[in-house]
Amino acid sequence: MKILSVAGCALLALAPATVHAGGLEVGLLLDKQVGKAQALTAPSNGLKAGNYDSVGPTGVGFRAAYTFLDLKVAGLGAAVTYHPKAEGDLKSGSTNLGKYGSEYTSVGLQADWKFIVNLNAGIDYRFEKLTTSGSGLPIESTNLGRPWVRAGVGFSAPMPVVSPFVRLEVAAPLTTPAKGDGNEEFRKAMAPSFQVALYGGIRF
Repeated sequence: MKILSVAGCALLALAPATVHAGGLEVGLLLDKQVGKAQALTAPSNGLKAGNYDSVGPTGVGFRAAYTFLDLKVAGLGAAVTYHPKAEGDLKSGSTNLGKYGSEYTSVGLQADWKFIVNLNAGIDYRFEKLTTSGSGLPIESTNLGRPWVRAGVGFSAPMPVVSPFVRLEVAAPLTTPAKGDGNEEFRKAMAPSFQVALYGGIRF
């Protein structure tokens, strides 16, 4: 949350004293994150050796963005996203061993193109927190920082004061942790490697 507060202050500092229509946006992400199946060969603290299925939790995130360069048909802005922890079952075959969770805060830049169909592309740096927990397992977490790219297509309804919008987004990391032994490496290797989201909100 400290990172989110600092990032939020930095985003607000980019805004001029008077916010023009369409400059500020806030919205919700309804998403699904998908990781990769992994094998654990050097377990500890309750995790068992074996092959683990990929985890694909669904969740909700919150985003605020500000367009600091508006060229009418295109714009460039900064965005801050906070995604509370989303969890999925941590399974080895048919055995459920607990939960795997992912949460993140991100800061980045995005570009918008405003045609009949709106296009969006962005690059974010995510500060991810990855957790394992469950019956007989201690709650453990691992931090991971890496850049992600995202792209989206959607529609907006321009209005005098606020403009509602909706967009379908896909995102993927530019780096993927290497497979390794031990709990820390296992949590990183299981981290989300793809995200699809429905993003909607309003612009002021």
